[in-house]
Amino acid sequence: MQLTTLNAKIRTAGSSRDCGRARKAGEIPAIYYGKGSESVSISVSEKELEAVLAPGKRYTLLDLVINGKNGNPAIVYQYQKHNISQKIIHVDFLKIEENTPIAVRVPVRLSGIPIGVKNQGGNLSQESRYLKLLAKPSDIPANIELDISEMPNNTTYYAEKLDLGKVSLLSPKRTVIFTISKGREETEAAATPAAAAATPAPAAAAAPAAAAKKEEAKPKKDAKKK
Repeated sequence: MQLTTLNAKIRTAGSSRDCGRARKAGEIPAIYYGKGSESVSISVSEKELEAVLAPGKRYTLLDLVINGKNGNPAIVYQYQKHNISQKIIHVDFLKIEENTPIAVRVPVRLSGIPIGVKNQGGNLSQESRYLKLLAKPSDIPANIELDISEMPNNTTYYAEKLDLGKVSLLSPKRTVIFTISKGREETEAAATPAAAAATPAPAAAAAPAAAAKKEEAKPKKDAKKK
């Protein structure tokens, strides 16, 4: 498998103050771990890490060159961001093997304007923006792209319908990816005939009332004398 080099330095796991000093120096504290090997505390360049995590490169296959020694295959498994600045403050690098599948979280991207929206007045709502997959390192997709141009109104699209090729779905099969629901105008238009049928016509409604008034206006016959 083809790997992208990322330089790293071994660091001594210390206090949060030590980590803060590393970040000020442009280094991000990290850890490298995997099955059958001990975890190693390292740091990587913030700028080099940003290049690795650029859009479409989330699961770039890496060779961590730790203190000048290569042969440390990895991916960025997860990372933490500062609550306010949103800068990355810590990274987990997972050791990978070419033929061993790993669980990953991949973004879902919808492309095209559905006919259900364009021609039928429906509303599109993307319910899931990420899916969990199981894949060998070299098969991990940058994203799952789904063309929804031909999707009609009243559509609910589930994850189980996706063609993932060599990749397996870990998210629940009935995970809803997107829906196209009836638009407000269409719903109101459908309700109008039913409302009209349920409401009596003015003339028909007035007829019983007029008949009742006419009946009241008739003079009452004198009661028979005993």
